[in-house]
Amino acid sequence: MFKVVSRVITLVALMAVMAVLPLASVSAEETKFDPFEKSIREISDALENNQITSEQLVTYYLERIKAYDKQGPTINSFTNINEEAIEIAKQLDAERQSKGARSVLHGIPIVVKDNFDVKGMPTTAGSVALKEAYPVKDAFTIQKLKDAGAIIIGKTNMSEFAASYGRLGYSSLGGLTLNPYNLQRDASGSSSGTAAAVTANFGVFGLGTDTSGSVRGPSHVTGLVGIRPTLGLISRDGVVPSSLNFDTPGPMARSVEDVAIALSFMAGVDEKDDQTLAAKEHIVEDYSKSLDNTALKNARVGVAVDFFGDNAEVDSITNEALKKMEEMGTEIIPVSFSEMTQYLWTPIIGPINEANFKVQLEKYLTQFPDSLPKTLEEIIKISESPEVLNSATPVNPAGLEGLKTNLKQAPFKDTPEYNQLVTQAIPNARDEVQSIMEKENLDAIVFPTMSCPASPRFDQEDPTYVCEAYDTYAAGYIASATGFPEITVPAGATKEELPVGISFLGLAYSEQSLLDIAYSFEQATNARTLPKTTPNFEMNVEEKPTFKDVSSYVDEIMYLTDKGIIKGYPDGTFKPNNPITRLQAIQMIFKEKGIVDFSDVTDPGFVDVSPGDHGYEEIAKAAELGIINGKTNAQGKRYFDPNGNLTRAHAAAILVSAYDLKGTHPNDFKDVPKDNWAHDYVSTLVANNITTGYTNDEFKPNSTISRQHFAVFMARSLEDHFKPMK
Repeated sequence: MFKVVSRVITLVALMAVMAVLPLASVSAEETKFDPFEKSIREISDALENNQITSEQLVTYYLERIKAYDKQGPTINSFTNINEEAIEIAKQLDAERQSKGARSVLHGIPIVVKDNFDVKGMPTTAGSVALKEAYPVKDAFTIQKLKDAGAIIIGKTNMSEFAASYGRLGYSSLGGLTLNPYNLQRDASGSSSGTAAAVTANFGVFGLGTDTSGSVRGPSHVTGLVGIRPTLGLISRDGVVPSSLNFDTPGPMARSVEDVAIALSFMAGVDEKDDQTLAAKEHIVEDYSKSLDNTALKNARVGVAVDFFGDNAEVDSITNEALKKMEEMGTEIIPVSFSEMTQYLWTPIIGPINEANFKVQLEKYLTQFPDSLPKTLEEIIKISESPEVLNSATPVNPAGLEGLKTNLKQAPFKDTPEYNQLVTQAIPNARDEVQSIMEKENLDAIVFPTMSCPASPRFDQEDPTYVCEAYDTYAAGYIASATGFPEITVPAGATKEELPVGISFLGLAYSEQSLLDIAYSFEQATNARTLPKTTPNFEMNVEEKPTFKDVSSYVDEIMYLTDKGIIKGYPDGTFKPNNPITRLQAIQMIFKEKGIVDFSDVTDPGFVDVSPGDHGYEEIAKAAELGIINGKTNAQGKRYFDPNGNLTRAHAAAILVSAYDLKGTHPNDFKDVPKDNWAHDYVSTLVANNITTGYTNDEFKPNSTISRQHFAVFMARSLEDHFKPMK
């Protein structure tokens, strides 16, 4: 069970885990692994080593959501919890045990902004008008993540239709999301719910979308790393549009490495999104593989001096970050943008957004049945209905006026002026940034992500808030308008313990370089702090249970259980007398040896095992390593019989070969004479004091070996203290 540090909250115990195949099933043992603040790789390793299951992970996050999102500080980051999450986790646990992990994301719970289509869950964009809008299929990016094994634990609140209009993180469907670092401050917008959920450890990482700062702003105020990638690196198919000239999904996580991993799975060419076609030759397969913590050592970084002066603490934290970079060997070069580029909302982003919204939203809505709104006019009508206006969470009045403005400005999309913005103004801004970077030979341009810390929630005043900015998002509009990538990383915190981030801006498809720079800074500063309103759960693990049907060889079996090599059943049994298959024995050995790379294996030539078959890679690897040789059938063909029960003689052969056991002993087993093919293998087991056979001087080489006895042989092959006294 769990309890909250500093005060006790009674919570539901971890759910019993599920049954899967013998020797690869999940134990009922409660985990000792603590998921709090853990990275994707740390959690993936724990899953792979059977320290925790995906079902337990999902349960852990659901309990945190229950304790902190729905009560206590009531962060209010979710609009919808995935009711199928635990069942999906069970299925992925079973798949891991039977087939292995799909990827490093296999069984990893994530959170998703409520403007991504997730089949089986409504896509509302925060609007009560779309509360019944169930998509017919997953968004392209969601499908990619699901294919990798990620589990969507829930959908997160957002500024309604991704536009805040003074109420950051507020929607008519979900109300207001609070900032876990200070409940009197907001979590910025519009990816507010994702930011709050990830920093509060309600999931491992999250998905946001960014039109004009909606990934970067929320990350800045909640101590996260967030990246707005090059426009078109990630598909927008199946995402509620705001303005496709600027819209892009982006990952948000607690570390640069996790953002890099998430980006690797999210990036991809999608024929349904033409913007992604240009990215084909630029996508990096794994952005996390070669992260460079020395990237700042010889970097040339421009500092955008135009975006300082709005908050003394933000300026101070940013200047300390610049000083740290210089100490690391970075050359800092002051740069300045033209007056127009310093504030791109009014001349470019705002007019294009207003012109795009109606037609692009209505195209998205065509997938839904006629009972749901199909036009912007219908959404406005529902938003103005007495039922909504008199509800506890009416539509933001300014947001409602914004929808009406979008309706009026829709015809602008068909004008020469609109075309001039798209074909001339945007390229001009792009050229200016590129010219500055090329002239100064810059690797990136750095600036405070937002010029002020998190702002007060719209419904409360906070006299401690100081901000002289006209628009704290101004710096972020450069990446939005140009389509260039920008990453934000924590740089420090104010005296009110509010996080502050700095951003690195680069040219198109420079994600790997930006990630390296951000990683270098992150590793040198470790500036992320933890919110005090959502502390860790203390995991009280009871005394480790033993299997209720194991009375013999308990130490050997529990030794392998502790190492994650074998597991029992959810009813607390091990079924010691059940047989073990030939494939399962190999899988156990590989798990103990930590062998996970089965790429580029040589075909062993077994007639009953072909590429693509379950277990083919492990069997081929075992043959390659000389652990197995296979059998020969009546036609002289070699075969392996992966699902056949392992005999005691073949168990001896596999263990001797796998662990390179040496020594011979003139065994006295009357059923294993010297001319028996297994004689030397069995004799080696005897020589190593791994077996003494049966009391009637038999070894029973052709008998099926049980789960219990193979576990004993294996434990004795690994540890001398399990061997019987001579």
